[in-house]
Amino acid sequence: MPAERVLAERLGTSRTTVRKALELLERQGTIHRVKGRAGGAYLSTVTSRDAAPAASQPYCGSRGVLRSLNTVKGIPEILAEQGFRDGTSVLRAGMVSPEATVCRALQLSAGQSVVSLLRLRFADGETLALEQMYLRPELAAVLDTEMTSMYQTLWSRLGVRISVVDESIEIVSLSAAEGARLGQPAGTPVLQLERIGYDQFDRPMEYSVDLFRADRTRLQVRSESKLSDAMTVSPAGARRAPR
Repeated sequence: MPAERVLAERLGTSRTTVRKALELLERQGTIHRVKGRAGGAYLSTVTSRDAAPAASQPYCGSRGVLRSLNTVKGIPEILAEQGFRDGTSVLRAGMVSPEATVCRALQLSAGQSVVSLLRLRFADGETLALEQMYLRPELAAVLDTEMTSMYQTLWSRLGVRISVVDESIEIVSLSAAEGARLGQPAGTPVLQLERIGYDQFDRPMEYSVDLFRADRTRLQVRSESKLSDAMTVSPAGARRAPR
């Protein structure tokens, strides 16, 4: 569930009132609370009958974070544009010996080390995504930075701009360890975004596997049909295809 502050703002009431309501729901067994950095209030059970009335609506609701697949932007920039308060927790950072998948993506020889960053992303104080990023070894200087907005850091510090990305999306289930970090039960379906990022010289510089909470994320993509040379112009100036 959203944080107390967010609920109070949406409902137009005080945090004290929201807190008392949540305490009542907890006593009734409707919700349960998880302590810690990634803690919060969570629905204890949701049956198919309970969920049916909202089946036609986006599961994440109108306040889900919109993740456009048409642009190349970092999470902090995306959240700022949509009015969310961003947060980042760097869980692990350093040089590692990568698996074969990472070497192939970054076009590295076996035995070369890579930069490894494991980060937990927050939106308005709630967990949003667990990100595992790998960077080519020549970008190791990023380990001396705050490591929150990596795309901006790569450009401002190293002159590397991630200009093009190849991204694939699939639904996966959280492991127990991943669920603990995201504050979700093991087995919860999430969106997995696998990405290779290329710089302005078309060199693969980044390989990432991100797990986005499906209840907090909306995906957006814009598709266009290619106009043929046979298109004609109508008297009003609008282009139309011949019949």
